[in-house]
Amino acid sequence: MGSIGPNNAVVDPTPLFSSRVQNWEPGAIRSLLPLEALPGMISLVAGKPSPETFPIAEIAISLKDTAAGKDRIVVDGEELNQALQYGLPRGNASLIRWFESLQKRVQGLDEDGGWACCIGNGSQELIHRVMQVFTDPGDPVLLETPTYPGVVGFLRADGQELIPVYSDADGLNPACLEQTLSTWPSDSSLPKVLYTTPTGSNPTGQSCTESRKAEILRLAKRFNFIILEDDAYYYLDYRDERHRARSYLALEREVNGDSGRVVRFDSLSKIVSPGLRLGILTAPAAVVDKVVRITENINLQPSSTTQLIALSLLRHWGHAGFLAHCAEAAEVYRRRRDLFVAAAERHLQGRATWVVPTAGMFIWLELQLPPGGNSFELLKKQGTKNGVLAIPGGAFMPGGENTCYIRVSFSLVSEGDMDEACRRIARLVDGRACTS
Repeated sequence: MGSIGPNNAVVDPTPLFSSRVQNWEPGAIRSLLPLEALPGMISLVAGKPSPETFPIAEIAISLKDTAAGKDRIVVDGEELNQALQYGLPRGNASLIRWFESLQKRVQGLDEDGGWACCIGNGSQELIHRVMQVFTDPGDPVLLETPTYPGVVGFLRADGQELIPVYSDADGLNPACLEQTLSTWPSDSSLPKVLYTTPTGSNPTGQSCTESRKAEILRLAKRFNFIILEDDAYYYLDYRDERHRARSYLALEREVNGDSGRVVRFDSLSKIVSPGLRLGILTAPAAVVDKVVRITENINLQPSSTTQLIALSLLRHWGHAGFLAHCAEAAEVYRRRRDLFVAAAERHLQGRATWVVPTAGMFIWLELQLPPGGNSFELLKKQGTKNGVLAIPGGAFMPGGENTCYIRVSFSLVSEGDMDEACRRIARLVDGRACTS
């Protein structure tokens, strides 16, 4: 890949684009919509319904009690009409600007760094589209393993070759990644993307250290691949800022001397509301343009209404208020983690091992089962009977191999139910009901 700009090197990702993404043509209608904003323009383009037919007069948002009292946000008039109308495939322009300024503040991005943002109906939609930008069916994809099964599902359906890169208590292992790439068959094309969840990983709950991220960034430059940084739990890091690892996006220029090999996904699902279905893509502008082209051909746009609800809330908070809310949410999950770990220590010592997570909503339990033990078989045969549900580790393995791991979520469970759940898991392990 070449780079542009002698003093602010920005890697050009387009040589890594897939063949299939080149087949997407501009949407005949959606590509013209931005021109409607030109002064004096009379648009006869879109089949937009008349706002006078919209039955909703206002949307009111009442916020939970705060130190300053109860806050209420009302959206009405022309702004509401825009929220109920068709919008742009890239997303609400004001919402995009809000997130771009947040990325400058939090991730330290430069104004002229060649990057851009767009909005999606959840970050998983954006991940799927970025995979289309960089890969064709059958291409190899590097996956941090254990990995989020939602991504595995659409990659398998697309016929991709899933290449595991294993993680441990310190996150994705760069030695494993280097071994995989340095021994790659010379007659085959190297993988072009690495998918990773670096903070509070789903399923392990572990976070990648900053030193490991630096090593992985160097490998991305050496072996010419793109890092897909799925960081839905970034703002649910329990540690104070002095002890948190910076993101791949924030580290890239410092480590490699250029930028453009990191594609970042943020989400409002874990910190505001999953029902809003709002994800944010931050990537080289050429990547964002291709994602937007796919959007305008498939589902036209992210939801205008939920974007305005989110924008109204975020404008009310400002960046400082948003970050304060995230810190409060992280503290809620830290307390829940501590309660679950205490319950595990009471009931699962000698029956399971785990690493205490530093972020997110999950604990990755390795059950102490007999040789050949399989958590899937254990849960399938005895879990429902014993009144406890968890996800077997095999669901998070790209190859579907058997494991003794289970993923447990502590995000909604009461303290009493945490204790009883750990008691029931202990009973499962003691029953030795698992067979290979």
